[in-house]
Amino acid sequence: TYAQGNFKPNLKFAANNLVITGIDIQSVEPIDQRTRDSLQKSVQLAIEITTKSQEAAARHEAERVEQEARGRLERQKIADEAEAEKARKRLLQLQAQSAAVESTGQATAEAKARSE
Repeated sequence: TYAQGNFKPNLKFAANNLVITGIDIQSVEPIDQRTRDSLQKSVQLAIEITTKSQEAAARHEAERVEQEARGRLERQKIADEAEAEKARKRLLQLQAQSAAVESTGQATAEAKARSE
């Protein structure tokens, strides 16, 4: 059948033996102006819908990428703060050791001075 895409290989007119083997349709346009306008409007609406959908998808993807970047940045900030806190703790330990050594040295020096 023609609706299913099965076509006759050719068409022969017996009156003059004209044989049509193929046709090439360049374009199809509705004759009625209202139908033409309605079709034009439908096409424009379809293009708008597609464009808006693509823009929304792009916006969503950009927001997702930005959120991931913020998450990575926040994790890095927390890791850096933890590392800085470790460094401060180590500094305080070293300052305490230094103060203890200084105090011990001063006490030793005072004891030597007294014994002399």
